[in-house]
Amino acid sequence: MFTIKYIAEDTGLSIPYIRKCVEQLDEVLKPHYTKGACNKIQFSQGGYIIFDQIKQLKAQGLNLTAIKEHLEQSLKEYKQGETVDQNLLNPTQIPASDMNLFNKLFQEKEDRLKERAKYEQLLIDSERQSLKEKEEYQQRISEFEQVSTHLKSQLLYLTDGRTPEEVKKQWQQEQLDKQRIAWILKELENLEGIFSIVNYFKRKKLYKELQELMIK
Repeated sequence: MFTIKYIAEDTGLSIPYIRKCVEQLDEVLKPHYTKGACNKIQFSQGGYIIFDQIKQLKAQGLNLTAIKEHLEQSLKEYKQGETVDQNLLNPTQIPASDMNLFNKLFQEKEDRLKERAKYEQLLIDSERQSLKEKEEYQQRISEFEQVSTHLKSQLLYLTDGRTPEEVKKQWQQEQLDKQRIAWILKELENLEGIFSIVNYFKRKKLYKELQELMIK
């Protein structure tokens, strides 16, 4: 049995158009469909073949009124014993070879639909995986930013709000001051016990510089 959705997908006819056919071609289609739960329509193989013919007639430029006239005329001729469109309107009389071919084509169509469904599922799974990876990446970025912000805050706390460049500059200056203090102490040691006006003023200058360095 064939649903309206299946026939729409297989023939390219829209679902509203198929429903309109059911309403206006009731005399032709009624023997080839049943209604199930919730009035859901299901067509037999004969109904499927009729819609395939409707598709061909529509492609030739016929509107639904003309299609209806064509099919009803074919049905009338069949009932009068004519053979025109016999295979179309009386699917039970279709030769076994043609029915086998139809079944084969139908099975191939089913296989293609299954392959398409499988491919669509792969696309959905791929999109879900990409979305998951994107969310994980954004989460890692967010965590990195939080850690980075925390480290910057701690660094500013340890350096009294100074930048790393300022801290480095101060450290370099402290090293220079330590070297200068060591040199002054060495000079003062060399001047011990030597009394002269020149050495007096030299020691005085060195003591003053040493005092300035010590109170930094």
